[in-house]
Amino acid sequence: MSAPQPRRATPSPAVLAWYNAVPNVLWSALSLTPLVVFCYQQVSRPWLYGFIALSLLTYAWPAAWLRHLQLSAAPTVYRKLRVPALNHLTQHGTVVNRLLRHRYPQYRHLPPRADVAKLVRDTHHMERFHWVMLVFFLLATGYALARGHVGWAGLLTLLNVGYNLYPIWLQQYLRIRLGRLPR
Repeated sequence: MSAPQPRRATPSPAVLAWYNAVPNVLWSALSLTPLVVFCYQQVSRPWLYGFIALSLLTYAWPAAWLRHLQLSAAPTVYRKLRVPALNHLTQHGTVVNRLLRHRYPQYRHLPPRADVAKLVRDTHHMERFHWVMLVFFLLATGYALARGHVGWAGLLTLLNVGYNLYPIWLQQYLRIRLGRLPR
């Protein structure tokens, strides 16, 4: 009979990926399902392909452009808009980290100081993704309005704010906070 395996002090990369994938999949399914239904049912294919192409162009925006599109350099503006609250329900957010620490008490998401630059790059990547999606949602919303689908336009606008605008602001807020860490 073999001895029981000792419990790991920290989660494996696969476990971390799993825990952090859950909020991504949940929010994506809730937001993208109505968008996909609208596009499939209502948007003619040439328009759809054009929307995709235009949206993907925003992925090439340099980091300097993202700085110009930043809402504010002060975290208080983001706090007034309740942006930090979003971090409770995202990957590496409060809920995910609490669940991980419950199972792995020594786990901490805070990286070594040398990894702060990587975190900043990750925020730019995530912000670009949400800009791509924001542009696509805006184009689809404009199409819905042009076709007289006011209900769809309202729903897509609401989803765009929750799925894209607030996450963009969250990435900007996180960069401000990372920039204030002592070097």
